[in-house]
Amino acid sequence: MAKKEEVKITPEGIKLLTVMCYSGYTDGFYGKEVYFTDGFEGNTQYLYQALGNIGAYARNRDIDSDISYVIIGNKIVKNPDSDLYNSFVTEFESLLNQNNSPYRKMYFITEDQLIWKIESRASNTSDDDLKMFIKKYKDSIKNYQTNLF
Repeated sequence: MAKKEEVKITPEGIKLLTVMCYSGYTDGFYGKEVYFTDGFEGNTQYLYQALGNIGAYARNRDIDSDISYVIIGNKIVKNPDSDLYNSFVTEFESLLNQNNSPYRKMYFITEDQLIWKIESRASNTSDDDLKMFIKKYKDSIKNYQTNLF
């Protein structure tokens, strides 16, 4: 009898997965549901607004099989020894290892990759609203880091 295939998430695996998913990204956020993990460096409401502006639905709770993209916060990717990382691994290994898991069809990209994609789209389309949302998000990162000290 064949052994059941199981997904094991490692720090190197997250980096590889996000690079592979990112390269497969086709600017397809319109009409898609996007899930944000914990561990973002700034105020995610600006990223939610940016995605809403291009027709996506963003949220950070109630992950279900309708989710197309999972955006992984930088703090998870950069700190594999953290509780945030361990929580992410526990949740997603459980989802991905379900029998006939619908979660295996999701694209995983990082916070930095999302920001770059939104910035590229804003530049290519001269979308001032997207530029404003990204600027506000980046400013919120500075504010979050300043408030930590």
